[in-house]
Amino acid sequence: MINAEELSKGLISKNSSARKAQATAIMRLIGGLRNFKNGEFELDVKESMAIYDAIAVLEKGAQLLKKTAKLKLEQEQIRAKRHAAVEKAVNASDFAKLNTVGEHIALLSLIDFHKIAWFGDERIGALYVYCECHQECLKSMVDSIAYRAEPITEQLDRAWSTFQDKLPSLKQKHAALILRITELLEEESARQQATVNRI
Repeated sequence: MINAEELSKGLISKNSSARKAQATAIMRLIGGLRNFKNGEFELDVKESMAIYDAIAVLEKGAQLLKKTAKLKLEQEQIRAKRHAAVEKAVNASDFAKLNTVGEHIALLSLIDFHKIAWFGDERIGALYVYCECHQECLKSMVDSIAYRAEPITEQLDRAWSTFQDKLPSLKQKHAALILRITELLEEESARQQATVNRI
């Protein structure tokens, strides 16, 4: 039978709660088998031994799942702690302070480049994608950095250096989109101001 360490590292390994629930279900099954063996079925020796063997295997499996659940919980707690530390670092980084359309579009093209194609002709859709893009980029960075074992500051410093190196060429590459979003934002701001003035 596989050991708990191997089971907890599996690619399709379930979370700690799921493993604990599996162990509980098996323990209930064991209880059912004991009731069956001790019931009114008058089992012969061979049948009783088969149930004993099944109970022994199931008990071993349940203990394995309990140990796996404990290991998974420890892993989840370590990951959650790292994720929180990375999130704090990213939110305090220069990436979080980016505030121009050009910087946001450049960052988006580096992190989620496929989303550049999401900027359609529709004004509201384009503004929605743009307004969400900076926070989504930061969340993607958090997930990416948290996944790697390398120190957080090293990853952030390297990412910032890469971003600064590529920023001029990315702004040039996406100049038309940057101009369009800038104009849309100005129109939206003017529209909102006109509404305020009417009130």
